[in-house]
Amino acid sequence: MVEGIGYHGRVIWACAKKEITIALTDRVFTVAALIVPLNVLILLSLFVLAGSNAPTAVVMNDRGPYAQAFYSAMSTAHSFRLQQASAAEAQALITAGQIVAVVTLPPDFDTRLQQNQPVQVDVEVNNLNTDFTNDIRRAVPLAITSFYARAFPHLVTVTPSEHDLYRQDTDYIPYLTVSILVVALMISGLLQAGTGAAREWELETMKELLLSPAPRWAMLAGKMLGAFLLSLAAVGLLLGVLIGVVGVWPAHWDEVIAFTLLTLLIFIALGTLLGTLLQNRQAVTALALGTALPLFFLSGPFGPISFTTPLIQILAQLFPVYYAIVVQQHAFHDFTLNTYGLAINVAVLGGYALGFMGLATWVLRRSTVRH
Repeated sequence: MVEGIGYHGRVIWACAKKEITIALTDRVFTVAALIVPLNVLILLSLFVLAGSNAPTAVVMNDRGPYAQAFYSAMSTAHSFRLQQASAAEAQALITAGQIVAVVTLPPDFDTRLQQNQPVQVDVEVNNLNTDFTNDIRRAVPLAITSFYARAFPHLVTVTPSEHDLYRQDTDYIPYLTVSILVVALMISGLLQAGTGAAREWELETMKELLLSPAPRWAMLAGKMLGAFLLSLAAVGLLLGVLIGVVGVWPAHWDEVIAFTLLTLLIFIALGTLLGTLLQNRQAVTALALGTALPLFFLSGPFGPISFTTPLIQILAQLFPVYYAIVVQQHAFHDFTLNTYGLAINVAVLGGYALGFMGLATWVLRRSTVRH
């Protein structure tokens, strides 16, 4: 029994060392597996930064206390990226397409409010982008309502009483970048393991492995171990950028590490399966990159999938990306995004990992018959 375990362990480690050695000599695909996931994280994060808040210029023709309070209300509406400008500067910015809106406070803003007279705040909108336009149209009335409730609380008889489900608010960017991390881990695992498995077939070294008496599962376990160890560099870069650069600080460090490694293991196993099936590195690369964005948008990156249509909810739960996003959002933000509970979500992810490993072993055994 002990001797059998030792033999299987030597097979696994030998295959892992072989995988690492060959990958380090095949630098193109190895560098791609390291850099592409990081690029995905950076590019999608830049996309998020570009679309998070509407750039808006405020022309402060009155600088009294009420005007300053109105500007403060706009800054806390979570929809604007504000800057103060003169009328000429603001017009030049909106004409050049550098801002979405110009909000102009009249010179008698404070005086009219003190005299209980109506005040008109001019809003000029560049309505080229419907998303930004709707943000402005919703946020300006919200800012006015918020300002009025604070400045004249005795006149506002209807106010909301908010009870938050979570202890802290989470911005658009910290929430979405955690979902981007999951997709970057998916690409890293698929590329590293998938290209490694396909390389064996392209170079015809797989025939040598198939002729050996070693168990097929031990061979695949060794290859997956090698790909897993190689991918840790990419994982370190991804977490370093997300935490150190983007500034998304984890609520549970132990969960972040455990769930990141589990997510990587799932896609290492899936990459090994795809590489064994397709037996072509270019096909594996195209499939990994081609499925990343569809699965990203399908799996609830912007919020719980319970906010979406029933069809999307059903489709999202067919893929491990969804469950990985759920557990990572809990790890980083302490959020609960579905009713299954953390343990069940983790168990589902573990099931995907075991399932992909089992399928990869079965496909390799079938390949033994053909070659």
